[in-house]
Amino acid sequence: MIFGLAVWGSLAGVAWVRVWFYQLAWWSYILVVDAAVQKRAGNSLLVDRPRTLLVMVFASATFWFGWELVNLRVANWHYLGIPRDAWQRWPGAVIAYATVLPGVLSTYELLTVLGLDWGSRVKPLPPGTRWYGWFLAAGVAMLGLPLIWPRIFFPLIWLALIFLLEPLNHRWGLPSLMRSWQDGDLSPLVRLLLAGLVCGAAWESWNFLAGARWVYTIPYLNQPKLFAMPIAGYGGFAPFAVECFVFMSSLGLLRGGRGWQAADHDQPTMPTPPAWMRWAVIAAAIAFDAFMLTMIDRYLVRGWI
Repeated sequence: MIFGLAVWGSLAGVAWVRVWFYQLAWWSYILVVDAAVQKRAGNSLLVDRPRTLLVMVFASATFWFGWELVNLRVANWHYLGIPRDAWQRWPGAVIAYATVLPGVLSTYELLTVLGLDWGSRVKPLPPGTRWYGWFLAAGVAMLGLPLIWPRIFFPLIWLALIFLLEPLNHRWGLPSLMRSWQDGDLSPLVRLLLAGLVCGAAWESWNFLAGARWVYTIPYLNQPKLFAMPIAGYGGFAPFAVECFVFMSSLGLLRGGRGWQAADHDQPTMPTPPAWMRWAVIAAAIAFDAFMLTMIDRYLVRGWI
């Protein structure tokens, strides 16, 4: 209902709806998907894991601000139609960025409870950790090359976190896609790739309807476009969902090994870091978010209202 009213208001040119359309659309979507998971499985983020959802929402904003930091170098997008008043635009940005992890991972969870198991019986990857070294080397290269030569290597940035964090998750017994592969199950990866494509289509279609929106400035592969996104760019949403999963799994290090999914969020699997350490991480994240809000205003907003 909220989504339908938001679409109507945006198409009708209602000013405040167009400014806030993206937030209205995404939170409506997240609530609907979470309700579907609850109905199907009897266990959802909002109803049964609210503290985990709160962690995910907070982490999501900082997670995306990290990508905005990268964008200061690669310059792949900028923003138009942004309110001039900081009391509107800053909370609006945080509320929008807070949807990234819940949107992607709730979509993944819905696909899971619907029984999508493509790739669940594949040849197991040999056990062991010999792959750690080349994963980390690839991750460093995928992070470094776009920062050194952004016009050439910018697509690699959307793979870097997978290779940098997956060895960490595997080593510490956190949810790991490589461990699933070693068990002969690639279905989590398949569901994540599909969730990324679903969310990518939503991101771009809803951005098209929003007054406050982003515009891409990609050096090549910039045409043709579907909505504002070059069609080639849609391929990046699939690995981005994998990055969301790997990043959220890594946060288990701050939560005693607790995962975000229903099967592994209750019991700690390792000692919980001391409270001062967790609060220090939270304070650092808040400071980083505030810094990035000022950087976005200064360098990435090209059109104000």
